[in-house]
Amino acid sequence: MTIAYDTLAPGYARHREGYGYVIAMLERLFERSPGESVLEVGCGTGVYSAAMAESGASTVYGMDLSRQMLRQAPAHKRIVYLQGAATNLPFADQALGMIFSINVVHHIQNIGDYFREAFRILKPGGMFCTATDSEAIIKRRVPLSRYWPATVPVERERYHGLEMLRAEMAALGFAGIDGCEEGMTFTLPDAAAYRDKAFSCLQLIPEDAFEEGLRSMESDLRSGPLQCASELAFLWAQRP
Repeated sequence: MTIAYDTLAPGYARHREGYGYVIAMLERLFERSPGESVLEVGCGTGVYSAAMAESGASTVYGMDLSRQMLRQAPAHKRIVYLQGAATNLPFADQALGMIFSINVVHHIQNIGDYFREAFRILKPGGMFCTATDSEAIIKRRVPLSRYWPATVPVERERYHGLEMLRAEMAALGFAGIDGCEEGMTFTLPDAAAYRDKAFSCLQLIPEDAFEEGLRSMESDLRSGPLQCASELAFLWAQRP
């Protein structure tokens, strides 16, 4: 099933706010190449591009396939938005100091082509970071896996394994490959983001399974806010 992100853009802009722990990780990695130009691949509505623009990057390029997502992104004097694909990055060799993507690589089938392009346009010493979900994270997502267990096999099918991602990086010559899992807890006061399907996996399950999960969530919310969690697996490396 192809997900029509142009039609989902308003919902993403309303509901998909950035997480502080993700911004903190990006800022720590950016300290290794301060003041450089930065590219976010799959920037969506520009939440993390805007955060990096405030963190001292000289220019932030936010790139996404969806024009409507880009139209929802905030204007900023240091951000340039581009429409395009991760496997064909419109930059000269060794042009940028940092490239990152947040929960995007599972949308890219030819992951080697994306990593090859990233390696090509990074300056020596430049940082490359991808944040994604491990199989364990997919299984313990709250609230997604709790209320919509049908999302678990769907997501396991489309997400790349961490070891495969590491192997692709190593094969291309990235150095200092490392990673960790980070996360945070939060309270969810209402079901609006899930009712609007502002998470792509909810577009991929049967409608009856979606409606059943939504009814269950809304029932539990009548007793008060839900305790939820956000987690990501970060992988990063440098171009030698």
